[in-house]
Amino acid sequence: MTLAPPKPPTTLPEAPHSFRFDLVSGVTAPEIARTVVADLMNLTGNSELVADARLLVSELVTNVHLHTDTAVVRLDVAVHLTSVRVTVWDDAPGSRLLSLPALVDGGSGRGLLLVEALASRWGVYRPNINTRRRKGVWFALDRGSGAP
Repeated sequence: MTLAPPKPPTTLPEAPHSFRFDLVSGVTAPEIARTVVADLMNLTGNSELVADARLLVSELVTNVHLHTDTAVVRLDVAVHLTSVRVTVWDDAPGSRLLSLPALVDGGSGRGLLLVEALASRWGVYRPNINTRRRKGVWFALDRGSGAP
């Protein structure tokens, strides 16, 4: 009996794609972020996530624009085989996140409720706890699962 060496897989697992871009915080930032994230979802084969990703990134970038003095908003997008994670960074770590349930006052205050409802997971990064220079709010969307 002769043993043959194992055959290599026909396709290798695809490495995660990571993207980072900076936007000037202003009235056009949410629209630009929506467009770029939607394009990334489509180009990386995640078209099923476009609608939720557009809405959630728009809410988070709008929050940065409306509630902080941050001049530049940074977005990190990580596309994995089974999920996509988007982080929206600001330079106002001392700004407080509205706790859930959100404070609803005449049409505002629903952003984090939308994140809670549509994201598979979400949270807040405060990586530099001593100097508190930056804060990131992130959400993940899982492929093929729809809303949790």
